[in-house]
Amino acid sequence: MSDKPELPPEAERMIDAVRRRAERHRRWFAEDERSLIGYIGQIGVLGWIIVLPTLAGVLLGRWLDTTLDTGIFWTAPLMLVGLILGCWSGWRWMHRQ
Repeated sequence: MSDKPELPPEAERMIDAVRRRAERHRRWFAEDERSLIGYIGQIGVLGWIIVLPTLAGVLLGRWLDTTLDTGIFWTAPLMLVGLILGCWSGWRWMHRQ
């Protein structure tokens, strides 16, 4: 006779389900697989990494243009500088991931 008490079938099924879930969780951590939400979040972060320097360039350019009364002389080049800086930052961030 065994020392373990006999469990009802419902409890056995629940224990098996917990074991399967724990094994899937261990494999997920071992393989470092991201979920769909993780990939969507990564795309969102990458977008902001590119957009924020571009917007900063536009704002600085507009401020300089209104202060110096130069039309869009500073806005366009500073927007491009911000875009280049944002793309470079996004490239570096993606290679660190």
